[in-house]
Formats: sequence, structure tokens, C-alpha cells
Amino acid sequence: MELKGKKVIVVGLGKSGVSSSRLLRHLGADVKVLEQKPEAQVRESAKSLGEIGVKVKTGGYDEKDFQGAEMVVLSPGVNEKEGIYQKLIREGIEVIGDLEFASRFVSSRIIAVSGTDGKTTTVSLLGQIFERSYPGKVWVGGNIGKPLADLVLSGEKPEFVILEVSSFQLAQAKTFHPGVAVMLNLARDHLDRHLDFDEYRSAKLRLFMNQTERDFAVLNFNDGYVSKMSELIKSKVVWFSSEYQEGIYGAMIDRNNELFYKDSRTNFKISLSEWKLVGRHNLENLLAASAVAGVLGIEPEAIQEAVNSFRAPRHRLEFVGEIDGVKYYDDSKATTPHAVEAGLKSFSKPVVLLLGGRNKGIDFSVLAEVIKERAKAVVCFGESRYEIQEQLVYAGIECRLAERMRDAVFLAKELARSGEVVLLSPGCTSFDEFMDYAERGDRFQEIVRENFEKK
Repeated sequence: MELKGKKVIVVGLGKSGVSSSRLLRHLGADVKVLEQKPEAQVRESAKSLGEIGVKVKTGGYDEKDFQGAEMVVLSPGVNEKEGIYQKLIREGIEVIGDLEFASRFVSSRIIAVSGTDGKTTTVSLLGQIFERSYPGKVWVGGNIGKPLADLVLSGEKPEFVILEVSSFQLAQAKTFHPGVAVMLNLARDHLDRHLDFDEYRSAKLRLFMNQTERDFAVLNFNDGYVSKMSELIKSKVVWFSSEYQEGIYGAMIDRNNELFYKDSRTNFKISLSEWKLVGRHNLENLLAASAVAGVLGIEPEAIQEAVNSFRAPRHRLEFVGEIDGVKYYDDSKATTPHAVEAGLKSFSKPVVLLLGGRNKGIDFSVLAEVIKERAKAVVCFGESRYEIQEQLVYAGIECRLAERMRDAVFLAKELARSGEVVLLSPGCTSFDEFMDYAERGDRFQEIVRENFEKK
């Protein structure tokens, strides 16, 4: 792909936009970045790119800013369906996403993980499993926080590249081709960006679009939407299931409650006695990772070592502390009702549930059954508090209201009793009050420890 002297527009000055711009300059392109945010909010990034000859325009843009462009690279947060980009495509200008762009320069074998929930946990676990068998020859990144362009810039040539990929990135992909593609689950999400669930599902399905009969698709046998994808996939299907299944290849839980993997070449068992993560959803993440490892011939010993030592990434049902007999859990990464449901089902004790933030076009009444079963109280906070309350009240669930998360945490403390659980599992993005889910989770933990723990 010859880029020297080519005029390329990068849209978005976040982490992926900065990395794409640096790679483009490294390859000799004439690069301009367009950003909606005012200069004051992105000053450091703009300055660093300016030092390597990248032109940056902040504070918005319009059609004239794309004049002369020969290629456009979009950050994941930019909607490729907007009229300005569709017009460029009609004019014959290539418009692609950051994942698609960087992947064209990667020759390593790619393992790509997608799904509505559980991606980061699964990718992190895969990284630990593969690093044990291929020390120093594994790169982990993508939507997990390290843009793929960083790998290309580094000049490294790992044996395996393990990526978390989002529906936004897949919607912008064209030639992206993972040798092993994993679909964990599928539930309604990002309906503020995708027209409807069918469009969201179609974006996810693009994970497999360039695979051939030599590649592998690792699919969730127990998820109806995911299992149906097998009918549309050319690659070899390997399953994972939290229940024992006769006559399939893949990873499952056997009748002795051990992890069992089998295919046409091999089979092995993994003990779960040292597995630390709670919830069926995390068990499914482990099964998916084990299926990938089995397909690619990783020794069972490496899988077992990773299982025994693995700790979940932060803000995923992270235990904060027990105060006056009440256990507090930070599940800030749960930004969908599907993830909230998984979190609630992880506890047998009554839960005071904290829901709220910025909604993504989701109807929270889908949580009614599990809330009635597992939660003693619900506190709705943030920008979407009235919307969520209305949806849940219509389903017969009473909700308390709090303007900010801090207020919600203090209210939850009043409602919870010894032996119960306070769970921050918002079901929404954090962007009404916080920069991201990590800042929201950190703040939750600070509030609990600074105000409730006995000194």
C-alpha cells in the first residue's frame, strides 16, 4: 500500500487517531487531522502531531476540509454513515477505519475477539495463555487500549496478534482478516449509533467476512444469535458452551464440572478449582479463550497456569471492600443491560443496584425479570435516570433517583443491610459525568473507601 506523498485525512484526535496519524506520517503521507473538540481539550495531542508535520484542525469541520483528500481514516467513534463520508465514497475516495488501515500492514496471525460483553476479559486471558507458550512473541491490543497502528510503528513481528474489536471498527472494515475470530455473545447495544439490532448484528458478522475454509470461528453455542451465525460463516466452526454438549468440537463444562476441550486431533481437561472470577459470563469468557488455545495447539499446561493465576481486568465485578457487612462491587465496565444481567446473576445475596449514565438507545425494561429476582432496590443516577426509572416503573419496579453517582452511592449505603451487596453496574456509558468507565469506577471506589470505611 503506497502512501508516500498521498493526502490523507484522519478524523478524530483520540488515541486511535493519533496512532493512525503517526503511522501515516511514518509511511510518508501528507496528513491532516480533523477534530470536533475545541483546541483546548486536545492541545497536547495536537502539539505532538504538529511536531512531526501533521496539520490539525480543531473545533469542527465541513465538506471543504476534505478537498483534495485521497484517503480518509476514521476513528471508531466517527459514524461512517454520515452524509459527508458517504459522499466521499461515491466520489471514489477510500474511507476506512483505524483497524482496517493498520491491519493492512500486519503479517502476524490475528486472533480477533468481539461480542457485546466480555471482550476485554477474554483478550486479556488469551494474552496470558499465549505468552506462556510464545514468550515475547505475542502482542495484545485493539479496542482494549493499544491501537493496532502502535504495533506497526514499533516494527515488531510477533507470532500472534490478539485484538479486541468493536462493532464500530468492524462496520468500517473491508479487508480485515483474522485467522481466528471469536464471537462471545450478542445483545442489544449501541443503538444510538446503529440503526437497529439487525444493523448491529450485521456489523458484528463482518468479523468473519474475509475468512476462508482454512480459518476458525469460535462461537458461543448457548447464545441463539451467535449460534445462528454459523450458517453464514465459511470458516471452521469451533464451539464453546457452559453446558456439556455431545457431538461438537470445542470447549465445554463436562459432567464433573471441569473444562473439557476436544477436536479431531486432541482433547484435554482443565481444572477450575483455582478460577477466581465469578459469574457464568466469566466462565464463558474462559471457555472461549480455551477453545482458541485448543484450536492453535497451545499446551494444556499453559492454559491451566493462566487459569490459576488470572485476575479480571479492573472495573469488572471488582471487589471494593466489605463495610458493616455490606460488600461493594465495581462493575463500571458494564455498559449494557446484557452485562448488568450477568453481574446480577453472579450474586446469591440481595443486591442494591446502581444504574445510570448516558443511555445508548436501550430499553432497560429488559432487565425487569432479573431485577425482580436478584435486586432488593434500584438507584438510578446521571443523565438517563428519569428515562431508566420510567422504563422500570412501567415494568413494575420502583426506583430511587440520584442526580450524580456520588449521591447514588450514599443512597445505596442507606438502603443496604449486612449480608447484602451494593453493585455499581450502570448499563450506560459514563460520558455524562466522567471521561470513561475507568474514571467512573475509580471514583466509585474512592467514595466507598473514603467515606464508609472505618478509619
